[in-house]
Amino acid sequence: MANRTPEQDLIDEFVTHLEQHADDSVKIGSIINANCKSKKFADIEFRSKTNLHWVIEAKSDDSKDKHNTVHKILGELLKETGRVNRSNCRHVILIPESAVAFYSRAFQSIDRDKFLGFGKLIPIDTVFTSNTNGVRQLTWESLYDAHKP
Repeated sequence: MANRTPEQDLIDEFVTHLEQHADDSVKIGSIINANCKSKKFADIEFRSKTNLHWVIEAKSDDSKDKHNTVHKILGELLKETGRVNRSNCRHVILIPESAVAFYSRAFQSIDRDKFLGFGKLIPIDTVFTSNTNGVRQLTWESLYDAHKP
């Protein structure tokens, strides 16, 4: 099990979908990085066919460390805003489609207004989810609200 890479598998699946995406503002034009181990870039960085710069942090709940990934999402997003090449980019998170309820439930332990305020501070443009069939986009707010207690 030491060689399992659920985060990199998610990244690879997502990139494959975006290479064929119908919307040119999301379709990959040129890849800057698609490696979860990079120290210089976000997990996924690319320029779309319309030249939008996407900065995406990917997290998977498919690990024994899944509860810590909730905190890592917030920390990684903050780290990305401190990089020098971050003007005019889209900040995004990527999670597995199957993990929406998990992350939503975990984020609901944060006060809703503070969570939404964090999304405005970064700002988080969208939340992508991916599965074998394709990708979907959610808002930061709809990710928070997805779990119904």
